[in-house]
Amino acid sequence: MRKITLAILFSFVSLIAFAQSLKVVIKQDGKIIQPVNNIYELKKSTFVFEITSTGLEGFLIGATTDESIYNAALGDYNPDVWWFQNTGMAEELYNADKELFLMDMAPSYWYYTDSKDHRFDKNPKGNLNQWKGTRTISKFYDIIAVEEIALKNFEGSVYMLMYNPIYNDEYDLVGKENLFNATLKFKD
Repeated sequence: MRKITLAILFSFVSLIAFAQSLKVVIKQDGKIIQPVNNIYELKKSTFVFEITSTGLEGFLIGATTDESIYNAALGDYNPDVWWFQNTGMAEELYNADKELFLMDMAPSYWYYTDSKDHRFDKNPKGNLNQWKGTRTISKFYDIIAVEEIALKNFEGSVYMLMYNPIYNDEYDLVGKENLFNATLKFKD
């Protein structure tokens, strides 16, 4: 009986050690914005993602103004969703431009390798297995239109999904794990 108990305890500890999690908090003006039904109401001014990760070096993020793409991406893995047909694009090192890419065709890739190789604001903390970083957003960048959109001029909502891709041995995307999803709704 003691061996069975130890085996179960070891299995439980192993699961905890390899657990993957992503905690996302959105702040504006130093205050945490509480969502209602995954809708974050934001002013048309700078806001911040606070990301806490365990067991994830990085993740893909789809951000669009097209609600139908977002809704198709939320459920079970759907290979017809454009985000899942293309590889992710890494944004600027250290979030130099303080922007969020908007693109229907492919996701962005946010990651933390170490303090000198990441896609977050300067000075994230942690190591490859457990880290915390912030990402300040002061504008959007529409990849297809090749234009910056200041938050004060943005009309509409942004639909976003942060997910962990699942690949087979040939590096084909065969699934995904949703980590965080939200609608960012902007008001004057």
